[in-house]
Amino acid sequence: AIDAFVFAEMSERGLTPAAPADRRTLLRRASLDLTGLPPSEAELAAFEADTAPDAFVKAVDRMLASPAFGERWGRHWLDVARYAESSGKEANVFYPHAWRYRDYVIDAFNEDKPYDLFLTEQLAGDLMPAASDADRAENLIATGYLAVGTKSHNARGKPQFQMDLADEQLDAATQGMLGLTVACARCHDHKFDPITQKDYYAVAGIFLSTDTRYGTFEAQQNNHPAGLLELPAESGLPLGPTMRRDQRGLLAAAQLRTAEEAKRSEEVLAQARAARQKGEDLPANIQQQIVRARATQGATRNLESITERFGPEGEPTTANLRAMGAADRDRALNARILDRGELDKPGEVVRRGFVELLSAGDEPRIAKGSGRLELAQWIARDDNPLTSRVWANRVWLHLFGQGLVPTPDNFGMSGLRPSHPELLDHLAARLVANGWSTKRLIREIVLSRAYAMSSAYDAKDAEIDPDGTYLWRMPKKRLEAEAIRDSMLAAAGALVRTPRL
Repeated sequence: AIDAFVFAEMSERGLTPAAPADRRTLLRRASLDLTGLPPSEAELAAFEADTAPDAFVKAVDRMLASPAFGERWGRHWLDVARYAESSGKEANVFYPHAWRYRDYVIDAFNEDKPYDLFLTEQLAGDLMPAASDADRAENLIATGYLAVGTKSHNARGKPQFQMDLADEQLDAATQGMLGLTVACARCHDHKFDPITQKDYYAVAGIFLSTDTRYGTFEAQQNNHPAGLLELPAESGLPLGPTMRRDQRGLLAAAQLRTAEEAKRSEEVLAQARAARQKGEDLPANIQQQIVRARATQGATRNLESITERFGPEGEPTTANLRAMGAADRDRALNARILDRGELDKPGEVVRRGFVELLSAGDEPRIAKGSGRLELAQWIARDDNPLTSRVWANRVWLHLFGQGLVPTPDNFGMSGLRPSHPELLDHLAARLVANGWSTKRLIREIVLSRAYAMSSAYDAKDAEIDPDGTYLWRMPKKRLEAEAIRDSMLAAAGALVRTPRL
């Protein structure tokens, strides 16, 4: 069916499909796309020698079953999830517990977790029922989607920080999952799409009612501390890596150095407190020492947070049974429309809800709590017009180098139209019909004639379609930095293929 759509568009434009790729090229293409690794010489030789009609089918199924599949495709989702192990922005605060969310994503792709469930867990896993402690832990870790991402930890005002945090989460959810730039309506009605400020603040209220646990403590340039989610003790989760001997030595030296600095810092801060009580001005050199003293306090807290997570031999302790994630606040609130997005210009209160254009009046009502579960269920509905199309387009993008919609994060009016709209609808429908299985969708595309074409150049076809939009040949695409590095290590026999805990 995929080929019927692709070749119909070609025929309409007078294009001729390229010949099939040779067997070595095809296996290498699929191996890099599905596992991020090149096939070994032994695998190439075995594939070339296998003349059975289903030889490529067997090779694809083997790749889909490989642990490397989740590592490869997990990376694609982690880009959507703006995953990093620090906050970025003006003060780069580290997130040492982010790895649990990364591992959740990898495992989800390897298990072929239904995509609708995958989305729901990431937005509202803490609000979902769980059959066991292990399931409960997985649901909590999944909400790390909301906790990772850039944050201005050095922002001074808490209301501004909370509004910016909610904006970042709203943008990640609507752009990453729906291909909509709803965040553009923070200061005014959307300039291109029928999304109003009221829509924006209806969704923003859901995230303003959410307690985001990213795991930081108050220190210099880190003004907004937050805890972490506690994971069930009987979840069976790994506690993390063991600290090496050299790392323990560096930690001990840092503790000794910081302890000495802390004594001097306390003297400086005591002197400053005494001067303030007397109403005296502080000398300039004391001001500078206060800044250093506060930095020392932050360093001390940082070292303490590391020490409590490891035993005397560097073994991880149960203090590592924590995760970044989200929980509902004690009291939900509805946001006010802010004139031009300014906190000091509040307007009418907007009830928590969804984007009116897409909800069509049949969206679930938010009876209590933040509304994240209702939002997640609405996004992941079978009949949501965007969710399945956006994911099918992302899958196509990673296999062909360009999406059927060339703007994968923007399905709105300012985005580009799909080159093959009927094919996109077909892929989205197949995704839902097959239980939202990402592996089955990938398998169907990879086994198509369109995917197996060579990249050979043809002057006549290039003149008609110079950008290769209508897929008369397999587009050439660059390997990402991670795949290049892994390929080099694999070729050298130095690639570590098992997870390090």
